[in-house]
Amino acid sequence: MVALGGAGRGDRAVAGRVASGRQARLVTGDRRRLAGRGEKRGEKIARSWRGTPSSRFHLAVDAAGKPLAVRLASGNENERRHLLPLLDQLAAAGIHPDELWADRGYASAALEQGLAQRQIQSRISQPRRAGDPIPDGQRGREVWRGKQRRIKTRDPQARHRWPVERTNAWLKAMRRIATRRDRKADNYLAFLHLGMIVILTRSF
Repeated sequence: MVALGGAGRGDRAVAGRVASGRQARLVTGDRRRLAGRGEKRGEKIARSWRGTPSSRFHLAVDAAGKPLAVRLASGNENERRHLLPLLDQLAAAGIHPDELWADRGYASAALEQGLAQRQIQSRISQPRRAGDPIPDGQRGREVWRGKQRRIKTRDPQARHRWPVERTNAWLKAMRRIATRRDRKADNYLAFLHLGMIVILTRSF
């Protein structure tokens, strides 16, 4: 999941409290699978790492969690490839964030360069490399990465990205979005936009 900073009017004060600076959030990828029996087929459907056919949507929200833009992709596509297109989509709508917050899945030198070119300060969390010492005050836990065990530590910036998680949960609470039943990607994307509209109307 990702978060953009400083998008929209009046968000800077909120973001300063919520995400140590302005924050418009980019999203997240969420897996959705087609309902029904038999082989799951349709546009933007692919087998994810979980082994099930699915789609993934990527959402941009502001510091208060209001949805701004969304992209739909196959479940096996890397989330990094959708971050800059989402930023460009926002720029086309006249939204120019000052900062972008994102989880460790977006850590990439290419994305850092793309953000710098767009004059956006990166707040992307950096993964802890294998063998690096665990920072003081943090506790790690063992997790499997393929066939190897690694020590996973808590992301200290995770608390700043809660508006993304909350908005994502609101969308998943809508049954028409939680399970994708549409073979055409545009139809499912339309329901995502309707869900965003519902969330926006509730915020006023």
